[in-house]
Amino acid sequence: MDFYAVKFFATSSLTAEVIVGYMFGKQKGAPEYKMLSIPKSKLPKFEIPDINLSYIEYKSKIEELYYNAIKDSTVLDLNKQFLAFVQSTIKKYGPEIINAKMFLGVRDSDIIIVKAILSEILEEWEGEVNIKVVAEKLTYQDLVWLMTQNRSFTDKEKSYLNRIDVQNSPEVLPLSDPLTGLTINNLDVGDPIYSLVIDPIDPANVNKLKELYPDKFDDSGKNIMPIESQLVAKELIPETDYFFIKVDLGSGLIGKAVISKNLKMMVDAKKIEEMHKKREEYFNPPEDKIIGDVIKDSIAGLKKEANLPENKVRTSDILIILGLSLGLIVGALLLGIWMGVF
Repeated sequence: MDFYAVKFFATSSLTAEVIVGYMFGKQKGAPEYKMLSIPKSKLPKFEIPDINLSYIEYKSKIEELYYNAIKDSTVLDLNKQFLAFVQSTIKKYGPEIINAKMFLGVRDSDIIIVKAILSEILEEWEGEVNIKVVAEKLTYQDLVWLMTQNRSFTDKEKSYLNRIDVQNSPEVLPLSDPLTGLTINNLDVGDPIYSLVIDPIDPANVNKLKELYPDKFDDSGKNIMPIESQLVAKELIPETDYFFIKVDLGSGLIGKAVISKNLKMMVDAKKIEEMHKKREEYFNPPEDKIIGDVIKDSIAGLKKEANLPENKVRTSDILIILGLSLGLIVGALLLGIWMGVF
C-alpha cells in the first residue's frame, strides 16, 4: 500500500446540508482533499457521485460537481465559509498528523478510526454527523491502471501514438504521484522516470521486455512492477493540454505515451536535482572560471598526472633572464652602429 483514498458522504440533523468529498494521501506528508457542502434544498439540481466508484472516477466526478455547484451563488457563499473552516480545522489538528492517522486507519482496515477522523474535522460545523465512507488501499501501479480506464483521447492525440516513428513502440504510462511528483514541464530530456507498459503493441516487445526485466512481468505478460526509463523526447500537442513523450526502456526499445501536462509523475527527486545541478554547472560555469583559468588548470592537471615538475621561478633564473636580455639589447645596438643605422 502506497496511498489511501477515502470517499465520503456526510449528513447532519443540525444543519440542512450534505457534505461530499475525498481525502487522499500517503504515509508521510499532508493529505490532498476536496470537500463540498450543498444545501439539501439544492440537491435535486446536482448529481452526487457514488462513493463506490473507483477513486480516480470519483475524484473526477467530485471536481465536475464542484465546478457546476459553485455557479449557484447560494452554494458558492456557503462553501467560501465552509472551506475556510475546513482549512483552519485541519491546520489546527496538524495536516501531517491527520494524514498519518488516516493512512494507518485505512492500512489496518479500521473504518471506525477513519470515520472518527472525519467526524472530528466536521463536528464543529455540523455537530454530530452521519458519515458513509468507502476507503481504498492503492499502490502506484493501481493509479496507473485506474488512469488508463478513464482516459479519453481526441483523434489529434491518438494520431501521435500512431506516428510512423513509434508505430510499433510499446505504449507506456508514467507512474503517478499526485502528492510529491513532478509534471513534464519540470523534467528535462535525460531525466529518469518510472513507467508501466500498458500496451506492448507487438508481441515481440513483450518478449524483449521480459528478457530485460524478468521480475517486472507476470506469466501473462502484464507489467506489474515499474520500469525506470529515461525521457528522450517531449512535445506539446498543439491546442491541447497534453504532451507526447518518448522514453528509453533499455536495449534500444523506445516507449511512447500521451500524458496530461498536469500529471505529477513519480521520480527520484534527489537524483533529478543532482542531474539538473550538474547540467546547470556544465552550461553555466562560475563567472570566475574563465577560459584562461580552465586552460591553466588543465595544463597543471596534465603535468600532475604525468609526474612532470611544477614550474618554479627562482631569483637566479630572473638574474639570468635579465642578463641575457641586456646582452641582446647591447648586441643589437653595436650591430646597428657597425652597419651605419645609428
